[in-house]
Amino acid sequence: MTGSYTYAGAMTIEPTLADRYDSTEPVTWNGAQVYPLHSESIGACPATVTLNLRTTSPRSGVRGLGIGLSVERGHVLLGGRRLRGVDVWSDAMSGGIDLRIAPSGPAAITLTPVWVDDTDTTVSWSGNYGMLITRERTGLVLHCSSGVGPPDFGELVVELSTALTPPPPEPPADAGRYQQALYDLAVAMHGRGDEGQACELWTQAATFGHLGACYDLGVIHFRRGNFTDAEYWWRSAATHGDARAMAGLAEALTRLGNHSEARVWRAASAAESVH
Repeated sequence: MTGSYTYAGAMTIEPTLADRYDSTEPVTWNGAQVYPLHSESIGACPATVTLNLRTTSPRSGVRGLGIGLSVERGHVLLGGRRLRGVDVWSDAMSGGIDLRIAPSGPAAITLTPVWVDDTDTTVSWSGNYGMLITRERTGLVLHCSSGVGPPDFGELVVELSTALTPPPPEPPADAGRYQQALYDLAVAMHGRGDEGQACELWTQAATFGHLGACYDLGVIHFRRGNFTDAEYWWRSAATHGDARAMAGLAEALTRLGNHSEARVWRAASAAESVH
């Protein structure tokens, strides 16, 4: 799309955009190509999808805006779980969010607008929803309209980029033995009241991949009111399936004002705890 463009319509159109879509192909509205969704091939290698919020301006009757992401022939990895799809809300994208995709074959992702209406119901695929898609040097930009009222493609604007996920570094051969020894020593030092030395040892154990050390560091920082540091350590363990860390991460994100992502991790913790 080139040139200037008015992103908001003046009145409700009939039929709605949802009624006009008869495939994944765009429809023409006000001289622009409007898409019901964006689909992109990922391939068979692990990939990372990055969503970065550019602007959001929900209209009256819309309590939340986001992007629904689903994976064909693969999963989204989140909190140790393998999900077919996930709704990513605007506040979770405000600082950029990376979503790891694990293909089970030649995978593809699909993205479409989602929103929360004035009854707190999550809605998609209805009304005048759709996306204008522009390409910039750094990737695609999705200009999204919810289905409430006339089309307004300035409601949610999100930058999208994808990249292959680099393989994790190989841990030292004897890392498991070292990490447990460091962790046990840290617990002993903490029991003696030497919190500073305990944190140093927990940090060393955490760098070797000890999830319990990551969790305990999160607890220490949370109690000190260092919610950003608590988020970092709890996220390190939560992304590897630690249910306690998922719950802690949700609380830290709540304190930091990121309520949408907090809800995701709180639900993941509850689901993990029943297994």
